Amino acid sequence: AQAVGTAARRHLQPTAVAGVQRRAMGSGPKPEWTGIDKVVRTYFPEDWQLAAAIIGGYGSLVVIAQIRSAFSKKKPAEAPAAPAAPAAAAATGAIPAIDSPEFATFVESEAFSKLLESEEQLSAMLADMK
Repeated sequence: AQAVGTAARRHLQPTAVAGVQRRAMGSGPKPEWTGIDKVVRTYFPEDWQLAAAIIGGYGSLVVIAQIRSAFSKKKPAEAPAAPAAPAAAAATGAIPAIDSPEFATFVESEAFSKLLESEEQLSAMLADMK
């Protein structure tokens, strides 16, 4: 009986809807642009258009810079031929420093392969490094 009474009371109460405005997610009036904004907004009236124009401008600057650098690259000059002195260092049995240009030719030479094959020379070299 009480459930029926509650439903009847709800039905009899007036609803307060008459004074509520309906919102349709609209926006306010368009702003009055002045200065450079007025000039730009004549061509790009919407925000998304202005954003696309700015991103397009930056993108075109990047592409132009890449094309310009591709055309302005100079071909590298040929390196002069290596001197024949490294062969003399390998022939004496001395091992050149790792950061020297002679080390590359030493690794490719017969002296390096003999050093790796000879256990006495390898152990003597390692003892000298200690």
